Amino acid sequence: MVRSLCPRPLSFLVLALGTPSAALAESERDVEIVVDGAALAGIEIRGAVDAGEVVLIAEPEVGGEAEAAGAEAGEKAGADGEGGDGASAAEKAKEESEALFKSLPAGQQILALLDYDPTVDSYSDRLDELLLDAEGLAAVRGWIEDLDSDDFRARNEASKRLAMRGSALGHLLGEARAEAGVEMGRRIQDILNVRVKGRRVDALFHAAEKIAAEAGSGFAERLLTTGSSFSPEHYWDLLRVMELALAKTSDDQAEGLLRAALAGDSPAAAEMAAFALGYRAPDSGDGRSDRGGEGELAELARSRGRVAAGDPEAAGALVGLLGADSLRVRHEAGALLRAMFGEDFGFAAYDTGARRAEAAGRWENYLAGGEKIAIPAVLGAAGRGEYRVLVGQRPGKGQAVAAFNTSGHAQGDHPLAAAIGEIRPDRIVFDEAAGLVVVSAGDDEGGQVAVFASNGAEIWRVSGLPAGGGCAPAEGGRLLMAIGQEVEALSVTGDRVGVWKLGEEVVSFGRLRPGRYLCAHPGSGRVAEYDGDGQLLWERDGLERPSWVERIPNGNLLVVVVAEEEKGGGGNNGGLGEVELSALELLELSPDGGEVLARIRPKGVSEITCAARLPNGNTLVGTEKGLAEYTPEGYAVKVWVKSVISSLHVR
Repeated sequence: MVRSLCPRPLSFLVLALGTPSAALAESERDVEIVVDGAALAGIEIRGAVDAGEVVLIAEPEVGGEAEAAGAEAGEKAGADGEGGDGASAAEKAKEESEALFKSLPAGQQILALLDYDPTVDSYSDRLDELLLDAEGLAAVRGWIEDLDSDDFRARNEASKRLAMRGSALGHLLGEARAEAGVEMGRRIQDILNVRVKGRRVDALFHAAEKIAAEAGSGFAERLLTTGSSFSPEHYWDLLRVMELALAKTSDDQAEGLLRAALAGDSPAAAEMAAFALGYRAPDSGDGRSDRGGEGELAELARSRGRVAAGDPEAAGALVGLLGADSLRVRHEAGALLRAMFGEDFGFAAYDTGARRAEAAGRWENYLAGGEKIAIPAVLGAAGRGEYRVLVGQRPGKGQAVAAFNTSGHAQGDHPLAAAIGEIRPDRIVFDEAAGLVVVSAGDDEGGQVAVFASNGAEIWRVSGLPAGGGCAPAEGGRLLMAIGQEVEALSVTGDRVGVWKLGEEVVSFGRLRPGRYLCAHPGSGRVAEYDGDGQLLWERDGLERPSWVERIPNGNLLVVVVAEEEKGGGGNNGGLGEVELSALELLELSPDGGEVLARIRPKGVSEITCAARLPNGNTLVGTEKGLAEYTPEGYAVKVWVKSVISSLHVR
């Protein structure tokens, strides 16, 4: 018997669970669903499938609830009038619905598009499904274990429950798949195929953001439980917004819950709890008195909470953490100090001990120099911007630069995308410190380089330059441009006013922040950072012909390298020569480059042009075949664009 779990006629999937030969079939949206074993017209189930293993899965279309609400309003308006008047009323209702949508903050617009419309009554029920309590998390973990059960009924029941669960649990399935055998791995993949359109981690991110903005109550236990299931390494942005939501929603009654989590087994929950405690008591001196045996990460999290609450005294604790043993703690402490005071004294967590000590000393002298204005600050995507993805496409069909939201929905007209699209950039770099966007195009587009304000206003442009190696703003209104084995300094009039002679090819050149520039050297297998005079500050060698590099906000490095032997020969692939298909991979390295944290190898590609981290923890990777989204485990979950991708930026 085929059993339907769908509440209403919607787009739906038929999934044969646990059957290797079964294929996934998708119906049209207007096919009516008949429950409890009645025949389903128009559904094709391909492959050898045992009827007992088939489950009908509901998959609402993107924006389904908001769309349905708008349609219902339109129908009601139409019923109130006759003829043309009815049509006018329906049009008016539609306009009002669109205006309401546009009035929502960017994150809440994404929620609505993901069928978590915050303006409708059912949102609270949807939120209850999204957040896990302790019982729900235990049930999910039990079902995942049952996927490897010897009992067919247990496997089948677990598959159905995991496929239909409204919570964000794809990351748990992904982690299990990495350790699973062939059969269990196939079952997990079947479930993920059904769940992928829901993008529940995206919904969780923006729901937590909404909770933080509204400072509601009653969410503390479920936020902690849900957050405890995520890896702090891979879901850094998500956990930063969840800890802020926890702090805003916690009251005196949650104190015991927070302290229990602080002493618990989950690193993510412990950090969230420490943040909330620091946020709730920002004036508790340096925060050390009640820590007991807490480690550096908890100390950092408390300091993050104090900074978010606007406590200027947290600066002293952060300066102390610049000398921490943990690389991540040092990195975030430095980032918070820069955000608090708008100053940069050259500290980098991965520099040599002597250089770090000098920079920490400059911070100590700065703070000792009198009263300073400290700005409340939070780390992560929620504190950075508008949730936009700008995608540069090489000449061909479609827009030169297309705008999407961070869940993959096209955004139509976007002033910055339209402005920088005129030069079809090979590289898009947001320089947050200067509030500028620097774009460059190769010889095919006349060697153009331009600087724009974030609203799309053009500030400066020059053409006829071999800008393929990358460029970046520098102090004094100059522009630094990588050309061959040199980095040339140009004045605002385009005149050459200086040069770094580095002695080897420079690619993927860009500015991290004032006085610090990152690039790749394919010939020597290095990625390196230089100061404003071209002096080497840091390097990581031993890489196989790195052709692209970027440092993401959590301090980690994304680097494109050769994964297999070359064919040899020429080619135009960042100095790589012609490589075998699938011979390139994207590595995620720790801030000092010493540890490989993740790797992504797109199938059947010969060029990886760019990459960027999304707030949901996934990574966008651009190639000559298009733009695809990958999980931290390296699995592709969504193709965004099917054309040659030249550049990419997530904001």
